[in-house]
Amino acid sequence: MQTRDAFLTDMYMNFRKILATLSPCTALQPYNWFIRPDAIRLDGKFGLQQMVYCDLADETSRDLANGINHLIELTMRLKSWELVIRPLGVDEKFYLLHEFIDDLAAMALLSPYTLKARFFFAIAHLSHQANCVLDGDSWEDTWEILPSDSGINEEVAIRLTKRWRSWRRLNRFLNTVDMQDYKKATGNFRNKHTHRFTPRVELGLTQMTKRLPSGNDGQICYGIGGSEPMKLSEVVAELKKQCASLSKCFGEFQKLANEQRAVLFGE
Repeated sequence: MQTRDAFLTDMYMNFRKILATLSPCTALQPYNWFIRPDAIRLDGKFGLQQMVYCDLADETSRDLANGINHLIELTMRLKSWELVIRPLGVDEKFYLLHEFIDDLAAMALLSPYTLKARFFFAIAHLSHQANCVLDGDSWEDTWEILPSDSGINEEVAIRLTKRWRSWRRLNRFLNTVDMQDYKKATGNFRNKHTHRFTPRVELGLTQMTKRLPSGNDGQICYGIGGSEPMKLSEVVAELKKQCASLSKCFGEFQKLANEQRAVLFGE
């Protein structure tokens, strides 16, 4: 009989072989698409805003592409592991989940919420700088108009970006990321992972005792039995949907940045 280390080594080799045969569930996001002007005159009317906009666009576009591509790659890895563990018994699955899969699954399941928040952060900053053209002499750079980074959220992003033509389609696709269908399908993983007990993947029950309203009169009762684990195949299927949605968001984000660039630089 194999030692545990030999078993894990063999299974990892199987994982790598299968992974090499898989294709991304959606195309990886591009880099270096934002074209900076050859020169920026800081003594020009919008010189400072142009400089800041270019630096922000470079960093945010790169960070968003990295984040989405990482989720696509995590989804491929989880698919490969799902194929590896499919024929295995409980004990063998347990070793692989503990050693390789659980952390990958947690990071992947948390990513849609994180990436959606990064989109709002990016477009709030970019739109604030580009709005100097729309606002003219009334444009101000104040904490009330654009809060400090820790205060930037969806509401701020919408307020600053809704005047741009490209925002409508971007917002439509952002509203397909980390929404109720995903939360329901993944057992509200992010909320439970952060605030309660982490739901399990493939093996294991969680929250064996739950405080619930009675189905009859709404009085408090306690349910016993625990929550079933998510199947890894189901996790992969839901992540593929999120990758597709985030890819569409990134395409619309490019259109927004290019629209703002054209206006801000008078092109």
